[in-house]
Amino acid sequence: MSRWRPLPDTLDTEAQRLTEELRVLKERTGLSLDGLARKTPYSKSAWHRYLNGEKLPPRSAVEALGQVAGADQERLLAVYHAAYRARTAPVADPSEAPTAEPSGRARRILRSAEVLRTTGALVALTALVATMGAAASIVKVPAPAAHTHGHASDACHGHRCQGRYPWRFGCNRDARAESTIVDTTYTVRLRFSPSCGSVWSEVQPRSGGAEKVSIWVGRDARLTSHPDGRQGLAVSPMLATSDLRQAVACAKVTDRVACTGAVELTSPAHPKDRDDFPGPKFLERVMMR
Repeated sequence: MSRWRPLPDTLDTEAQRLTEELRVLKERTGLSLDGLARKTPYSKSAWHRYLNGEKLPPRSAVEALGQVAGADQERLLAVYHAAYRARTAPVADPSEAPTAEPSGRARRILRSAEVLRTTGALVALTALVATMGAAASIVKVPAPAAHTHGHASDACHGHRCQGRYPWRFGCNRDARAESTIVDTTYTVRLRFSPSCGSVWSEVQPRSGGAEKVSIWVGRDARLTSHPDGRQGLAVSPMLATSDLRQAVACAKVTDRVACTGAVELTSPAHPKDRDDFPGPKFLERVMMR
């Protein structure tokens, strides 16, 4: 039986329960960390972090260990989801924030005000055109553009989502974080949407700005760049995949680089990485460390 080190005091109750559950399953397999790495898509160092409470494992790692140990996957995933909910707060889409429904009297007042505003705008526009000597017949007031935020007509799946952004096609609605890495200045998540069959990278800087955000599946990649640094939430375009074990989400925030998924990394950005990040040579160097 392995001699486990004490779990960190900072670990919350649900994460501690998950870690202890994974330790039991690891013992059940009778495998060393090297053996576990050979049986799963995750490295020895990754399992060392997961089993010592240093990092919340991605769902796919939990499923992989459960499969090797012959565990009850439904029960195991319930423990994982409880730990994930306790550790990470979902990022809300501001455009989906609920608004209060006005009363009947308030709606009548709002409609009246809207009519007055529209009438006033038309009168002013007509007067302006007449003053400029233009024919009134050329004046057209365009209909309000339909607000599309993942409507059924905009849905995509698989390769139809490739290179597109998740919010535009509603892929964020059922998205889950398959893997998360937290550093002092940012949080990077590997997001997956079952309905869209696609993954993307999401970064939330707490200081500085996101300069590059990328998603990888094998050697296929999508990247978005913000040369001046994007403040707030930033996402990469999507990649279609059914094999989450090959997915890697990466981001460069100010002078630091982070990856999560099949590759786990937080480190300072080195000059030699600037031109290549997040290219194949960069990932190859990371995987060989």
